[in-house]
Amino acid sequence: MVKARRTTVATVSAAAILAAVAGCSSGPGTSDSDTSGSGEVVVTCATCQESPTDPFLQYNYEAAQRFNEEFAGDYRIETIENPNAGSGDDRLQYYQRLALADDLPDLFQLNSGEIKAMQETGKLHDFTSSLDADGDWAASFHDQAFDALTGSEGQIWAIPQQRDAIGIYYNSALLEAAGYDQFPETWDDFEDLAAELKQQGKIALALDGDWATKLMWANLIGTQPGGAEFLGEKIVELDDWGDDPTVVQATERLRDWHTEGYVNSDAFSGDFQSAAAPYLTEEAATVPNGPWFVNTNLKTTGAAEGLYENTGYAPAPGWTDDGQGSVIVSGAGWVSGTTDERELEAVDAFVKFMTSEDEVLAQAQETGANPPVQVDATATAAADLEPLATGLIEQAVDLKYSYPHARVHGPAGLDTSWKNLWPAYVKGDMDTDEFLQRLTEDSASSAQ
Repeated sequence: MVKARRTTVATVSAAAILAAVAGCSSGPGTSDSDTSGSGEVVVTCATCQESPTDPFLQYNYEAAQRFNEEFAGDYRIETIENPNAGSGDDRLQYYQRLALADDLPDLFQLNSGEIKAMQETGKLHDFTSSLDADGDWAASFHDQAFDALTGSEGQIWAIPQQRDAIGIYYNSALLEAAGYDQFPETWDDFEDLAAELKQQGKIALALDGDWATKLMWANLIGTQPGGAEFLGEKIVELDDWGDDPTVVQATERLRDWHTEGYVNSDAFSGDFQSAAAPYLTEEAATVPNGPWFVNTNLKTTGAAEGLYENTGYAPAPGWTDDGQGSVIVSGAGWVSGTTDERELEAVDAFVKFMTSEDEVLAQAQETGANPPVQVDATATAAADLEPLATGLIEQAVDLKYSYPHARVHGPAGLDTSWKNLWPAYVKGDMDTDEFLQRLTEDSASSAQ
């Protein structure tokens, strides 16, 4: 998944990075694999390292050890210490440099936006033949699991890590103090709640100017008729997005929440922690994010002691009484930079192992992320998964609207363009027509 809100504490020397970019034998893409046709095949993994702060990386590390034990003598995962293992602003450029040096790791993870940019290097492995060769494995994935990971000509650039319903976390105690016994089901009611919270000196919605803000933009678009079509198809056409009335209405409503004072004052940082912090300190009543937020923040931050018990997880309100919706996304996955046939056999064995029932349930327990593959209901129940995440997944089945996050199908330049333009728009330096026109144009040019 794709995930810009995760960080890692792993470090690597500047010399090691330069060596990798230069294509030296000690770079990330090298391994001591036996390519003679016999013996153990070793493949490098750049997102399988230990991390005390990132449960996804920690899970990957532990899963790689289980894989090595099960396939000892045949295949082995060699972990690379990588400063860009967790998502961040520098990760795409890091892998682009390695691609330029023809030194990509055999295994690593990218989100959908990074995949859009990286496919232009011609260095990513296409998993289509692997899926075609194993029909049972291919059929095990949920519908649309590959949508955000597919190239323009049908290439499958990644094997999905998860498939999540992304909702809005809310503090039930703050809502109750404002006179609400449940999360609002319409945007009008949400704004009434926001006004009441403002009167009480509380923030209604914690945002960051990037990931979380665009989540709410997607929610406001996706809960309108035609919104899912824009987020899934029209957003890639790069016509003027201001020509779509659903986009205009969503954009202006989101802006108005800032100008009305319903959003935290530091909501333009581009760092998700700007959104997480006011929620975790109970200054903000709501924050949008995926199910991993429980393990990465709610259960690991000292300020959040006791907050978990008061946290609910709801779908997005709707423009009408029956118009609730949820972002459904498989926006990140396992990719490969190797072309060696025996190493690709090991890569296939690893991604199949990682999408097995035992492993996707283990990942769900450790991270809160939901499996990209269909899992037996009895096994799911026995796994005792995080109730907030599983509850929203079950609820999402009956919602009127489901749609991808704006960054899933949007151009690779959307994130940078949004962070540059959104603050100026909210502050009144440009009107809606100019903002959406420039956002469209800049997102296209930044993706080149």
